[in-house]
Amino acid sequence: MNELFPDVDVETPLQSFRRMLIHKRMSDVASAAHRAAGLVMDIIEKHEQRMQVDEEFQLVIAGRLALYRVDLNAFLNKFVNPFDYNSFDVVEVHPKSGLVKEPKTACVQVQPQKNMPACDLLAGYILGLLNDEVTWLQESLSPLRRTLFQIYGLAQSPLSASMERHFGKEVDGVFDYSTDTFMFAGTNGWTWRLHFGQPLTKGYKIEYRKPRQGWWNPLFEDMDKESTGHYALSGFFEVVEHLSACPALLRGANDWQTDPIFLRKVAVDYPPLAKTLVDRLTSDDYDPNEIHCYYDEPISHDQADTIRVLDEQVLERALA
Repeated sequence: MNELFPDVDVETPLQSFRRMLIHKRMSDVASAAHRAAGLVMDIIEKHEQRMQVDEEFQLVIAGRLALYRVDLNAFLNKFVNPFDYNSFDVVEVHPKSGLVKEPKTACVQVQPQKNMPACDLLAGYILGLLNDEVTWLQESLSPLRRTLFQIYGLAQSPLSASMERHFGKEVDGVFDYSTDTFMFAGTNGWTWRLHFGQPLTKGYKIEYRKPRQGWWNPLFEDMDKESTGHYALSGFFEVVEHLSACPALLRGANDWQTDPIFLRKVAVDYPPLAKTLVDRLTSDDYDPNEIHCYYDEPISHDQADTIRVLDEQVLERALA
């Protein structure tokens, strides 16, 4: 007699029915996976001019922006552990000009839907790379954007056309490749301009123009050297997103929400912002050395000294 189920000596119709349902569900899952595998093969065959399997059985995809090499064996091996099937290995990213010996890599993820067969996920994955000119701008594909930027930078490249359309729509942005600049709209009538073609600097030169001004005001000659390295100014997309919301965003922003040097540089030339900082800068417990703005690490002593100088200029502007 079964100690767990002492009253059950023989198989019952109810248990047989339930086992049948479980078996049917597993069979349905297997059938869905088979159909999805056929879909993947149909996609690769349909796009043979842009999707081919190399001698190592890796799928090479010719996207509009770059070439991608996907390790299909690594994906198929994940069927052994279905609980990890939605986690892809990195994909090789090669320049559009051709495969290179030391390619960049990116971790590209596809968001799975409930009950989605694994091969359907693979189908979405390869179609996303095939149509990279659209998908690379999606928020979830920031790793791919970073890798493409490592390959091409902001010079004219396969990225240029889609970037121009995207930023023209989002921030009224205009690229001028004759001067290596990008100009876009901020708030309160401000306009921002980034210089990205400077050979002796690592970061962007940033300028701004206020309403009814015909000239550009310098803010940073080299953003990476002169700022604190705040995450809001950590990459091209991040810089544009942050500046496009400024100066309005800065009123009420603390040193966690924006770069503290950037905040004060703007305030020196923007009285409404300078006045909002007076109470903070004149507080008895205020000390620039105690500012933490990046991964909870304090800013450097040189950066604190820079902020002290800017604080004096902000207070002069606010109290003038």
